[in-house]
Amino acid sequence: MLIKHIFNYFISKGSTGIINFVAIALYTRMLTTADYGEYALIVATASFINAILFQWIRLVLLRFLSKYKKEKREHLLLGTLFISYIATLLLLILITSLVLFLNLTAFHFVMSILVFTISQSLFEIILEVLRSSLYSKIYGMLSILKSIISLVLALLLIKVGLGSVAIIIGAVLGAFISLAVIFILMFKRQKEKISLLFRNGLSNFDYDLLKEFLVYGLPLTATLSMSFIIDQSDRLLLGWLVGKSEVGIYSVAYDLTQQTIIMLMMVINLAAYPLCVRALESEGIEAARKQVKSNVTALFLISAPATVGMVALADSISSTVLGKDFSSKSSSIVSIIAISAFLQGVKVYYLDHSFQLGKKTNLQFYPVLIGGIINIVLNLILIPLYTIKGAVYATLISYIVASFLSWKIGKGIFPLPFPFKDLSKIVICSLLMGIPLYFLNNAHETLYGLLLKIFFGAFIYFVMIYALNVWNVRGRLEILVNKIIKNKEGLRLP
Repeated sequence: MLIKHIFNYFISKGSTGIINFVAIALYTRMLTTADYGEYALIVATASFINAILFQWIRLVLLRFLSKYKKEKREHLLLGTLFISYIATLLLLILITSLVLFLNLTAFHFVMSILVFTISQSLFEIILEVLRSSLYSKIYGMLSILKSIISLVLALLLIKVGLGSVAIIIGAVLGAFISLAVIFILMFKRQKEKISLLFRNGLSNFDYDLLKEFLVYGLPLTATLSMSFIIDQSDRLLLGWLVGKSEVGIYSVAYDLTQQTIIMLMMVINLAAYPLCVRALESEGIEAARKQVKSNVTALFLISAPATVGMVALADSISSTVLGKDFSSKSSSIVSIIAISAFLQGVKVYYLDHSFQLGKKTNLQFYPVLIGGIINIVLNLILIPLYTIKGAVYATLISYIVASFLSWKIGKGIFPLPFPFKDLSKIVICSLLMGIPLYFLNNAHETLYGLLLKIFFGAFIYFVMIYALNVWNVRGRLEILVNKIIKNKEGLRLP
């Protein structure tokens, strides 16, 4: 069942990840390091604003929408959140107007942050509605459609000469166009509910509901905002202390790992975590622990070789994927950022499950708070001394500390199993795969050469995993082959 769920999520998330990966390759060939740096600063600032002002709405939808649908009161929930969103949006516009009036920074920079925040917050809220309503196919279609439209429009606008703003405009139009398409497709099916929501307007707003939602959502928003500080604050500090070009080089290396290692780990988690929750609710703690054990093995099975491969082939990947202005400097930091990304994924998609399964999400705040403070302090010390590498080391140390604290606090709430035997095998197989790849690493790589090395590494890794039967891979493959044979025989029957 886990493999089936992983495959289903990989179709939507994997597709958008591949599109975004291609986008990085194209943007770094068409933009200067300063332009990409400005784009990264806009996205980082907008993401922080989005997390503080609108994250709680998405969390409330995920937690309460299915409940209110069963009670046939979803119009109250959606109406309350809709009015809250509009009020928050007006506050954001007011603050933006004040910043422009005081002339604190460039007009195009402020307006880019505003429109990007609005489009992404709305897009992510609609995605959460679809996810909570179990419209998985529409969820996937919307994500892919937005990625394609955004990329195509951004490339056209870069050709016109709009620089970093081109990517922002592309992303904004991509979000609104894809939402418009989905709205038109869904309007006939949900006409009555949509009409009810807009027709009743303010009468759907419930102040007591809003208080309940804020009590639930704001503490989690604080936790996620602290996570943002570890994840994104280094870009803002790097831009402030050094300059946009360095932000561009740092960000593109970071984005590479986000679209590979983190994307793979997220796909595993999207498929695996609901199985843990179901096991806990239906069969109890031991069943949940058993499922966690299987999940973390799957998580390491995919992410460990991906991380080792990226470390071993850092020069080859940078020179092939990134443009000339980016590749030479980015290659020296890709390896460390890949390790940081791996630690980030282990913390978020494994260690933090202690707090969620143990229903103590408020304690999840402390590891990211301490990690965030350490990250800011180290960035302020190390960036002036070592520029980009200072930011890289600050992030790595922050994730080590945050991961350790999550494990230390979490084991007293919901002890997570650690399948030492299987994970040891995975680490050994990954390192043995990485050794020949390291000696094949080349700063003047071709695309075909890189693909050949990736397939070579994957082959070595698979042979060793199969020989050691990690995660009962032989039995799982046998079941998969038997299903394929049965399906073929079924098709041949008259």
